[in-house]
Amino acid sequence: MAKVTPTNKRADVVNHPDWCAPDRCGHLVPPLMSEMTRHHRGPTHRVGDARVGGLVVAYLIGVDARTPLIAVYATCRAGIGWAELSLTQAAQLIERLSGLVVEADVDPGSHSD
Repeated sequence: MAKVTPTNKRADVVNHPDWCAPDRCGHLVPPLMSEMTRHHRGPTHRVGDARVGGLVVAYLIGVDARTPLIAVYATCRAGIGWAELSLTQAAQLIERLSGLVVEADVDPGSHSD
């Protein structure tokens, strides 16, 4: 019979990065499926208010000894979309979104939507 070994370290021996939120950390809960690795998760940041039309949330996620990714989830009436962006890709997205706000020529704080 093949030897079965745990896929991850015990939670009490894991070194958590500074950005890791202990109440959200995947090292503290079992993965959904045995082949999934446990991830460090940062605090969730919601963009805007939750509405019937949907919402966007983002947080840092990472595996031990790797550069973290930024996870972005967007929900709408049609479903849920998500992406895991590298820090470079996230910076490019921020730049493009900022450019769109400038192009729209409006004060970003002038609308509640």
